[in-house]
Amino acid sequence: MNYIKLPINFSDLVNGKPSQVCSYEESIAQYLMMMITSRYGEAVSRADFGSAIWELEFNQSVKVYEWEEEVQKSLEATIAKYESRLSDLKIDVALNQIDLDLNVDEPSQVRKQASISIEGKIKHSGTRFTFNTQLLVSPLSQ
Repeated sequence: MNYIKLPINFSDLVNGKPSQVCSYEESIAQYLMMMITSRYGEAVSRADFGSAIWELEFNQSVKVYEWEEEVQKSLEATIAKYESRLSDLKIDVALNQIDLDLNVDEPSQVRKQASISIEGKIKHSGTRFTFNTQLLVSPLSQ
């Protein structure tokens, strides 16, 4: 079975060009990334689809460990409910401070980077699945 690769190029579809496809594992990874980067309520028919990242992004009163725990719990709930192709989930979230050197002539910027690791088992084959991503989040002063 073929799975559509994201982002979808709608002009190709309208012009009759075949859409790009991806593997089963890539399809899962794309869907996980969509869950991570979506805020609650963004998907109209699924108010609980997404993660808590965007509710916590500008909350400067939350501690780092609380932020990590809240995001982890939100992802566990969303993935368990909406990604039926995976089982035996293990999700790790870490929020780290990083320095971005964007230009040699300017001082570096201190930002927060969320590192998210998701491990599980693909239900239909029993094979191990691993997904890792990093996101820059608001410049929190925690």
